[in-house]
Amino acid sequence: MANSTIARLLAASCLTVVASQGLTTPLHAAEAAPAVADDPAEIIVTANKREESARTVPMSLTIASGDKLLSAGVRSPEDLVKIVPGLTVQPSPFNTPVYTMRGIGFYETSLSAAPTVAVYVDEVPLPFSATTKLAVLDLQRVEVLKGPQGTLFGQNTTGGAINYIAAQPTAALAAGADLTLSRFSTYDAQGFVSGPLSDRLSARVAARVVQGGPWQKSITRNDDLGKVKQLQGRAIVTWDAGPDFTVRAMLSAWQDRGDTQAPQLLVDSCGASTAGTCGNPEAAAFRAYPRPPRDNRSADWGAGVYGRANKRDDSFIQGSLRLEKGLTDNLKLISITSYSRYKTDSVQDFDGTTLNSADNNTTGYIHAFSQELRLNADFDKVRITSGLNYDRFNVYDRIFYNIGQSVSADPLYFVPGHLLPEYTYSFTHQISKTYAAFLNGEVQLTDRVKLTAGARYTNVRRSFSGCSFVLGVTADWFNQIFGTSLADGQCSVFTPNFPQTYDPLLFDKLNEDNLSWNAVVDYKLSDKAMVYGRIAKGYKAGSFPTASVVSYTGLLPVHQESVLTYELGLKASLPDRLGELTIAGFYNDYKNKQLRSRKPDPLFGTLDGLVQIPSSWSKGIEASLTLRPVDGLTLSAGGTYLQTRVTRYDGFDAFGTPTNFKGQRFPYAPKWSLVGDAEYRFPLGTGHEGYAGVSAVYNSATSSVLANRDTAFTSADTRQVIKAYTLIDVRAGVSFGENKVKVGAFVRNLTNKYYWTNVLDSLSSIVRFTGMPRTYGLQASWRY
Repeated sequence: MANSTIARLLAASCLTVVASQGLTTPLHAAEAAPAVADDPAEIIVTANKREESARTVPMSLTIASGDKLLSAGVRSPEDLVKIVPGLTVQPSPFNTPVYTMRGIGFYETSLSAAPTVAVYVDEVPLPFSATTKLAVLDLQRVEVLKGPQGTLFGQNTTGGAINYIAAQPTAALAAGADLTLSRFSTYDAQGFVSGPLSDRLSARVAARVVQGGPWQKSITRNDDLGKVKQLQGRAIVTWDAGPDFTVRAMLSAWQDRGDTQAPQLLVDSCGASTAGTCGNPEAAAFRAYPRPPRDNRSADWGAGVYGRANKRDDSFIQGSLRLEKGLTDNLKLISITSYSRYKTDSVQDFDGTTLNSADNNTTGYIHAFSQELRLNADFDKVRITSGLNYDRFNVYDRIFYNIGQSVSADPLYFVPGHLLPEYTYSFTHQISKTYAAFLNGEVQLTDRVKLTAGARYTNVRRSFSGCSFVLGVTADWFNQIFGTSLADGQCSVFTPNFPQTYDPLLFDKLNEDNLSWNAVVDYKLSDKAMVYGRIAKGYKAGSFPTASVVSYTGLLPVHQESVLTYELGLKASLPDRLGELTIAGFYNDYKNKQLRSRKPDPLFGTLDGLVQIPSSWSKGIEASLTLRPVDGLTLSAGGTYLQTRVTRYDGFDAFGTPTNFKGQRFPYAPKWSLVGDAEYRFPLGTGHEGYAGVSAVYNSATSSVLANRDTAFTSADTRQVIKAYTLIDVRAGVSFGENKVKVGAFVRNLTNKYYWTNVLDSLSSIVRFTGMPRTYGLQASWRY
């Protein structure tokens, strides 16, 4: 390894921080009291689905209090990258965030696509990424678990799990409010009320509203985009139903009616020499289109689909019921039941121009039911968790395309006298049922040695129906080109017996099962330090894509993938409560990795499609350090160094050319991911104090496509590079009355860094999704 790499590893180990403990900086200690003890290393977590000290959990995890999330500007899951090294969250044109942890991710934006990083609120699953967008509300803390978590959290956690812990009802009356006013006329107001309703009944209600003006500017006209309009709410009722019997009901809901983001036009596909499509009549318009300046706000977009503006109308509601019954002094039975409904109707334009090339309207719904029954057994030196799980998901996903000015079809089909295609749409309807049984045990072999082992059997049965359809002029054009006789709105996907098409739909099934497992040995070096070794195998379920394709091959499913992980780690508290140090090294052996890449198409040359990489790996090291060198000063940071490689995969590049991808790096997997924070608190008199802080996040360069070797980026590859960037935030303020009232100011993206988090090829153009420009504002908080 080069000296520079070694130096960076040492820097990541000795300057910055993993985890959890260091990133927890309570701003309202009374509110965080249930989770944060006097010693910051003694945070109580539920990473193993039972309460225990974070220091004793033998896995890599990051923890942050709800107040830390607020001060760091974490308003949504996408913002978690500010505090979690090794995590990336990409926006997508279809309004579905995509999570990648330690290089393990799945960039697929269909509603029905299960992520590799699962998200929970109080152990209640949010099984699809689209439903997680507004999960950050009135939180006690967040726990981010890294590596496969399949034994306790189920499949689709090959990368890790994010568990938001909602603030719970209190025994005494409590209330609070937080108000943020910031650039672009944005206000974020949230509050809660909590307390007893009777001797045995208590409740907590929280609500949040975010309203903001446009932040994007058109480069061709006087127009803007980017308004924010969000509403969230949650109610929790806890009932002490009798001896060792508690009932907790939770109802959560949110609504998002803001604008969809427009990307920046980087280059037209013709100018970038994408597959030979540049002879059709619309190519000149893309070549002549003006390019935006290099700033985060500039972009361009069309008038929308069927005259509808580029906005979303998304909503989500979920109810859950948790029952806990102590059977004996050693046994506790826990039941968690949840049901949720998500609906979307969103218009977006992701070609970066006013042309009608990649203008979309996505509609769909998710109905999800989940039931877990768990038995916790705690004895002197043995702790056992066992249970059963059942999930049923009903997902409908429809995408309508306006492609009247697209350059993506083969130029042979654009000849004088031929009609041009205008509209097409595709939909899928998938129903899956999952049955699982799991067992996990911890045995204290000696005073210093503990063994943890577990396994989960999972069986998934998935049904699929769907197709692509041609409308109006497009149906006539399709018939003229291929000699078919499709009616308006008829399925236009060819069967293996070309030119026969499916009638009325394509139907398929995907039934799979697997056995995930976990084995850990940890050794206590002292009361303040431990080392551990972990081996775990996890699975991610297969799925069908939602795509507008001509050939049946574009709708073939991907089968389940697996990851075998090896991890060695150290957790230690420094002497005299000076700080905490954590270090972990890991290796992931990937089989049948699911990936969105290129597949041949008889009409468009190549299209994005789901493929599988037979063999690949990722490895790296994480280090974290929290220091409190003097009273009032806290220094914390965390870093991940990551390497990824494909060892076997033959596929197709953007030109439809068969390609051997051996040696390529994973998309969305930066080699370096660093976070850091420094805060100084100082007294301003009795019960008052001031604070000043600075935080930073750094991600090295990565790519949104598979063709990205370490040695050099080719001219085609550089189009989809996500360049390295560093973001710096600052904050300062004062608090009064033992932290009951706090007033402060902040600046985020202090240097107004121009950066982007995703690059996409729309087949007509290649576009970037930029990050937010510099924002600044005021924050005020009150607690009763």
